[in-house]
Amino acid sequence: MLQPVVVDQAELEWHNWHDPANTDPSAIRWKLLICGERDPSGGLVVGVARIEPGAVLSRHHHEAEETYYVISGRGDMEIEDTRTEVGPGTAIYIPPNARHALRCIGAEPLVFIFTFPRDRFEDIVYHRDA
Repeated sequence: MLQPVVVDQAELEWHNWHDPANTDPSAIRWKLLICGERDPSGGLVVGVARIEPGAVLSRHHHEAEETYYVISGRGDMEIEDTRTEVGPGTAIYIPPNARHALRCIGAEPLVFIFTFPRDRFEDIVYHRDA
């Protein structure tokens, strides 16, 4: 039986996103907040990500649909052939297998929540596009 989960993100370690587009491995960091790897949760992965100014989460895709919710900072969101500037309060839906990228275009880090409708983060297979 699934149980309630309460997580304080301040108690979690940041993970670095190793992206060939960025020379600084800490330019993109993320934390898993809710995930089956650690919690008795199911059907939903929730995390927080941080992209430093000028850094880019390079173009990629995955089978699972995904959402972003921007908390702070400004970004240039690319989904397939559409580009949109995003900022605090912006909600983004990324369809399954849609190629997408996100660049921090402001002077402060871009911070956003991401979600996947999966039991575990390790179930998401990232495919980086050239």
